[in-house]
Amino acid sequence: MRIVDRHNPQKLYLQLAEIIQEGVDRAELMPGQQLPTEDMFCTRQGVSKAVVRAAMQELAKKGYVVKIPSKGTFVKKPAEAGGIWLSTLLTENILDFGIKWETEVIQKMLTAPPSDLTELFSMESGRQVFKVMRVRHINEAPVALDTAYVSHDLCPGLPLEDLRSSSLLEVLTKKYSIPITRCADSLEITTLEEKEASLLNKAKGESALLTDRILYTTNNRVAAFVRVISVSQQHRITFEAVRTP
Repeated sequence: MRIVDRHNPQKLYLQLAEIIQEGVDRAELMPGQQLPTEDMFCTRQGVSKAVVRAAMQELAKKGYVVKIPSKGTFVKKPAEAGGIWLSTLLTENILDFGIKWETEVIQKMLTAPPSDLTELFSMESGRQVFKVMRVRHINEAPVALDTAYVSHDLCPGLPLEDLRSSSLLEVLTKKYSIPITRCADSLEITTLEEKEASLLNKAKGESALLTDRILYTTNNRVAAFVRVISVSQQHRITFEAVRTP
């Protein structure tokens, strides 16, 4: 398996996705075969976990891999063209609980992106992103912790926005005229860390649903990364199946 080329202007996650896709197309990687772990890919390719995750999301979207919780990521035979693609609805709320909720903004700041997101925001001139952390409440009970990292270069005035009632997606698309061309989502079961448990009024170590979403604008530039940790056991997640042209 060849190594990503850091001198290549193409994004690292797209290079990694292409490398794995080539292996599948050439029958070097067979359907049902388990792929190396994130840590193994990071060591072999010299990239961050965010790059590996974005590559896997790209491959999953194309039908080349499937992630099985608690087991790993496995090679999958790509579906024939014209099949059904499963994609989340592109809305403000990744988790569609179907009822109105209240939003509490608990943190707004300019910061360096976390180490696992550095590659996603490599185009930021000041190496800074805008971070906003919000807790979602239904009937006064906290049900979701929403943490977003947004391109500061694309949205320099975002720290002044009232994100208690404003939709982050609407602010990006309407106020800053940023075209969101696609998104990549991943879902997995996680356990709550101490700070997360405290904000969501749960015990440390309890199970929760973790959803990561990467919002892309033109030229595959990342406009925002959103992570939602949900502890609701009474509401739903909505998906939409779309037939490709």
